[in-house]
Amino acid sequence: MSLFCHPVEHMIKALSIERIGGVCMFNISGSGETLLCPEIVEITEGLLRNGHYVALINNCTVTNRIQQLAAMPASYKERLFFKVSFHYRELRKRKMLMDFVINVNLLKTAGIAYSIEIVSNDCILDDLDELKEFSMRNFGALPHVLTGRDEYVAGTYPRSKTKLTHDEYNAIWASFDSDLFAYQQRDYDIPHREFCYAGVYTGTLLLSTGDFTPCPGTRKVTNFFEDLESRIRFLPMGHSCPFPNCYCGFFLHVLAGVARDYDPGVYFRQFRDRLCTDGSYWLTPSIREAFSHRCSEYHEPYAPAKEFYINLLMRKVYKGTDPSGEESAKLALIVRENLSAKGYRKAAIYGMGVMGQWLANILTTAGIEIVCGIDRRFAEIKGTVPVQSPDTPIPPVDVVIVSVYAEFTNIAPSLRTKTDAVILSITELAG
Repeated sequence: MSLFCHPVEHMIKALSIERIGGVCMFNISGSGETLLCPEIVEITEGLLRNGHYVALINNCTVTNRIQQLAAMPASYKERLFFKVSFHYRELRKRKMLMDFVINVNLLKTAGIAYSIEIVSNDCILDDLDELKEFSMRNFGALPHVLTGRDEYVAGTYPRSKTKLTHDEYNAIWASFDSDLFAYQQRDYDIPHREFCYAGVYTGTLLLSTGDFTPCPGTRKVTNFFEDLESRIRFLPMGHSCPFPNCYCGFFLHVLAGVARDYDPGVYFRQFRDRLCTDGSYWLTPSIREAFSHRCSEYHEPYAPAKEFYINLLMRKVYKGTDPSGEESAKLALIVRENLSAKGYRKAAIYGMGVMGQWLANILTTAGIEIVCGIDRRFAEIKGTVPVQSPDTPIPPVDVVIVSVYAEFTNIAPSLRTKTDAVILSITELAG
């Protein structure tokens, strides 16, 4: 039984360069070992065929899948990257260390970029000298070092349990000379409160369903695999990140540039590449080039009016905060100018819950006539706006605005059969 709600062919069609709006780096991670997924080769090949880049997070032990990927055309392999988790003690216990080495060397021979990484953990402290010697002998370089932490818990870094003092911890793990580890020690204690473009420059796509969120643990923005004839509507977090600590900061800031101007000159390549003793590198030229740029380089920042609107929208979504009187007046001006410029003077609102009421207040202040609300709970909703069933014909309006933006891909196709009016998401009212 497949884990996916849609065939792989459908998923790949939904993830075309044209529909997404450009070439992407898909960082694929499974709930467990990624390469055990029966469809992983088909998914990877499909994304590469579309012209995207693919990074696979895996433990480099599923030999038959690695062999299949190594047999792909060179034009595909040059856009493929393996982020290899090195579980030294477990591999030694299972007598799989040399299998691991063979597979890593297969990647190298096949021209596939890779990076070997361990997680800082007290349980392997007694094995570090042995691990280092093994790595230098078989890979020509030491692995990079990653330290986990809990994004929900504020406080000092590192978050993982350790018997070491702060100085001991840094001294031991810094001996790997890993830029990844060094950057985490510096960056993970820096609170990020910039306008965040997570949800636009980067995001989390659940391949099993197509649901898309800005970051793991945040709320659904849209579904990529529904309404394939329509463009994807992305939505950034703005200043409303619910985490005390930025989720996976080095990835979001350094590769994606979600805070745009944070840490210029620092690029993802230095956290993944190594120069080996034989003069070779872990990264291939094409992947090194890709990791030498940020997504933010290919996007213009939002105009001040759009940033203001998105900030207050997301503040309502994540914090439940309504705009002040001054903010309401500014919001109304932004919405009125945008809708009036397009000739939209009469509107219907689909979804009259919390966000629908928030939208109704803005439209009323903006002088946009709300002809009706549309909601499945129409009989329960009381207010100044008449609310009707989705099954009732929609009166003449210029635009129907969907307040339930996360379900837009479900709702819009049905609305198009009921009205000739333009269908907009609440996320689009500032341009």
